[in-house]
Amino acid sequence: VCTGTDMKLLRPSSPESHYETLRHLYQGCQVVQGNLELTYLPADADTSFLKDIKEVQGYVLIAENQVSGLELQSLRIIRGTQLFQDRYALAVMGNAGLSGAPGLRQLGMRHLTEILKGGVRIERNPELCFQETILWSDILHRHNEFRADIQVESTRTRSCECPGGGGCAAREGSGGVPAPLAPPAHNSSCAGPDCRALCAEGHCWGEGKQDCQT
Repeated sequence: VCTGTDMKLLRPSSPESHYETLRHLYQGCQVVQGNLELTYLPADADTSFLKDIKEVQGYVLIAENQVSGLELQSLRIIRGTQLFQDRYALAVMGNAGLSGAPGLRQLGMRHLTEILKGGVRIERNPELCFQETILWSDILHRHNEFRADIQVESTRTRSCECPGGGGCAAREGSGGVPAPLAPPAHNSSCAGPDCRALCAEGHCWGEGKQDCQT
């Protein structure tokens, strides 16, 4: 068990000590008693210190990061005892890379199955793929009073399609409704195979078979 943070979007005075603080807080931690706030991480940040986290009792905030991925593959449940902006249990905002850094490219929360209280807000992540394929309504608990608060923006500056792989809702989509397939884009920045081909239901957290929403 470890304590979380309550900094919201406050910019750290020292990026280096900010990273070390987060690493020290969450290394080996399975249950975060407060909020999991991952902000202002540089492109080269090693986020393996997050890999053991299974439960967050407050909210999860992922904002203003340049890192391309976060190792939250073990996260199963967000309880939402505290909410970001009094409304959101999961907020993923403004993770755009600066000066050539890619920014956040996939969520990778392949074991997340339950949000007990609070909605979902995902916006201003120009490199992020697959978020609109997730069935968020399956994750938000049926007694969650914020079930209707699902704001998932999928405007992006890259293609989530690969040659021969079709696409994974790479066009504008909203609220978990996949957009129509577009022709394959022959593009070096593609995200990988079509998640709808890899995953039986076409809902995925990332690029591989292990990233299917179950």
